[in-house]
Amino acid sequence: MANIDTAQSRYDDLSLHRSIFLRRAIDCSSLTMPALIPESDQNYSTGSETYSSLISLYQGAGARGVSSLSAKLLLALYPPSQPFFRLVIDKGEMDKVIQQEGGQEENVMSEVDIAMSSMERQILARLDKLMVRPALFEAIKHLLVGGNALLYIGADNVRMYGLRSYVVDRDPEGNLSEIVIKESVSDKFLPPSVSADEGDEKINHVYTHVLFDQQKNKVEWHQEYEGKTIPNSSGFSRIDTCPYLCLRLQKIHGESFGRSLVEDVIGDLNSLEQLSRAIVEASAIMAKAIFLVNPNGVTRADVLTRAENGAIVAGNAADVEPLVVGKNQDMSVALQTVQLLEKRINFTFLTNEAVQRDAERVSATEVKLLAEQLEAGLAGVYSMLSQELQLPLIRRVLFLMEEEGKLPPVPVDLVSPQITTGLEAIGRGNDKQRLTNFLQVTTAALGPEQMLPLINPSELIRRFAAAEGIDIAGLVRSEQELQAQQSQQQQLQLEQELASNAINAGATQAPPPQQGPGPQVPQGGGRPVGPQA
Repeated sequence: MANIDTAQSRYDDLSLHRSIFLRRAIDCSSLTMPALIPESDQNYSTGSETYSSLISLYQGAGARGVSSLSAKLLLALYPPSQPFFRLVIDKGEMDKVIQQEGGQEENVMSEVDIAMSSMERQILARLDKLMVRPALFEAIKHLLVGGNALLYIGADNVRMYGLRSYVVDRDPEGNLSEIVIKESVSDKFLPPSVSADEGDEKINHVYTHVLFDQQKNKVEWHQEYEGKTIPNSSGFSRIDTCPYLCLRLQKIHGESFGRSLVEDVIGDLNSLEQLSRAIVEASAIMAKAIFLVNPNGVTRADVLTRAENGAIVAGNAADVEPLVVGKNQDMSVALQTVQLLEKRINFTFLTNEAVQRDAERVSATEVKLLAEQLEAGLAGVYSMLSQELQLPLIRRVLFLMEEEGKLPPVPVDLVSPQITTGLEAIGRGNDKQRLTNFLQVTTAALGPEQMLPLINPSELIRRFAAAEGIDIAGLVRSEQELQAQQSQQQQLQLEQELASNAINAGATQAPPPQQGPGPQVPQGGGRPVGPQA
C-alpha cells in the first residue's frame, strides 16, 4: 500500500473521472435545490458567495419532492422512537456456549435478549449524542439530487461531504479502493508546525488520503498540506469499522460514483421548468391591461389617461377597444401538460398528492394500498442504504463504545447487527406484528381454552417488550422472582392449612359439655351436699 503520489495529485487525477457525475449533479440541483450543489465553489479568498449567481426556478415541484422524500427516508432509516437495528445472536455458536456453561437454553436466551436490547438503547443514545440525524438529513438530500455523499463518523462529531469535496475510486467489484477529500481551511486552524508565514490570513487546501486494502481488511488514512503529511493525522482501522462512509443512492456496475433519483426524472423536471416559465410569462402579459384608441376618432387618449374612477368624459365608446391576447386555448394545453408532469414527479417523490387520487370518496384502505405500492419502488434504495449506511454506522459506533469501555467487547462471530427497517412496518414493529398475527391465528384455530395453556406468559411478555425496545428490568418479574413468589405463596398456604387442621383437631378432642346441674362432690370426699332422704 505504498503511497507514490501526493494526495493532491491523486485528487486531480480522480477529478477527471468525477467531472461527468459532478456535471450531472449540478444540472439536477439547478432544477430542484440550486444551493445544494451550485455551479461553482464559494470564493473563499474574497469572501463572496455564489448565491447571487443562483437561478430562480419557476416551479417548486422538484424542491418540494426532494424535501418530502428526504424526510420520509430519514424517518425510515433512523426512526426517532425505536431502534432501526437488532443485535442478532448466532444460535449455533450460542448453543455451544450454553453447553459449555451447562445452563438452560430458554433462560439463557431470554437473558441475552434483554442484554442485547439494553445495548441497542445505549448505541442509540450515543448516536443522538453525536447528532447523527442532521448530518444524515443533509446526506440524504445530496443522495437524492447528486447520487453521492460522504460521511465521517468521529468519536465526538459527524461530518458530511458533498460530491464537490471528494473523489473516490473503486475496484471492478465495487469495493472501495481510495478516497481523497479536499478541504479549505484557514491558517488559524492549521497546526503550528505546518502553518504558513505570518501575515494576511489566507485559505489553504488540506487533503485527506484514505487507502483501502481489501485483502488485509485494513484501511489507512493521513492528511497532507502542500505535499507534506500533517503530524498526528495518520490512523488505521478495519474496513468494517472505517470512519469514512462513502454513500451511493443507485449502484451502476463499473462506475465509482452513484446515480441520483432526480437524474431519473430530469427530463420531466426540465420540461416542467420550461412550461412553468412560459405560463408565468404569458400570464404576466395577459394580466397587463392595455386599451387602444382610434386615432381618427373623437375620443382623446390623454383624457382617458387622466380621468379618475367614475369620471365623465366626452368620447365615443366605439373609439376605445381593449387589447386581448387570444392565447386561452394554448394556455389551457400548457396547463394540462404541467399538471401531468407534476403528477408524474409526485409519484417519483412519493408526495401526498400522488397517494390520494382525485375523487369524492377515497377509502382509507385504498390510500394505504397505494402508498405501499409506491414505497415498494424504493426497495432498491433501502437495500443500498442499509448496506452502505446503516450497517457501517452501527459497526462504527459499536467499535467506538467498545474502545471507550462503554460496552463490553462483543464477539464478532457470536453477535452481529441486523437492520430491521421495512416498508410497511419500520424497526421491530415488524416482529410485533408477526407475533400478534400468530396469536390471533392460533387462538382462532384452537380456541382460547386450548390456546392459553400452551403459551408461556413470561416469554410472551419478554418478546413483546423486545419488539417494542422496552427495558423490562425491574418491570417484569424474572423466573427466579416468580419461583420465589410461588414458594412464598405455597409456604403461606401450607401454614394456613396446618393452622386450620390444628384448630379442627383440637375441637374434635375436647370433652362434651355437661347437660344441666348435677350433684356437687366436695374436694375432700364425703357425702354429697343435698337434701337427705
